[in-house]
Amino acid sequence: MRLTAVRVLIFSMLFCFLSHASWAGYSGPYTLIAPIAIDGDTLRADVPVWPGMLADDVSIRVIGVDTPEISAPKCPAEKSAGLAAKEFTEAWIMANYPIFIGSIKPDKYSGRFDAIVIGSNGTRLSDALIQAGHGRAYNGGVRQTWCN
Repeated sequence: MRLTAVRVLIFSMLFCFLSHASWAGYSGPYTLIAPIAIDGDTLRADVPVWPGMLADDVSIRVIGVDTPEISAPKCPAEKSAGLAAKEFTEAWIMANYPIFIGSIKPDKYSGRFDAIVIGSNGTRLSDALIQAGHGRAYNGGVRQTWCN
């Protein structure tokens, strides 16, 4: 098992322990180290989860928004819009650093986590993407198409 996989496993185990019902289902905030945009609504970053313990290269899906796909677009317009959403997220990260995550929960895809992403000024990335026209409000269920 790669060292990164081991660290993600440790982060997952810590998350489960720290997410016990006695903590009212809230976790975080955690400060992201070296966050990068994978696409408009997914980040990768190192996350200090405990003093002296770092979960590195964690995949984080932004709660509350859906952006166009880059890796498996259904049409050229979706890929173009997805690249614009990624560029927006990259610029937002730079303008709002440091970045924090909270309300963390495991994603339906193994190894990825869902989280609210907040900038240093208190704004949410999901809200910024929606207001800029790069994303749609999303809280699960069927996603709308980005193709005409």
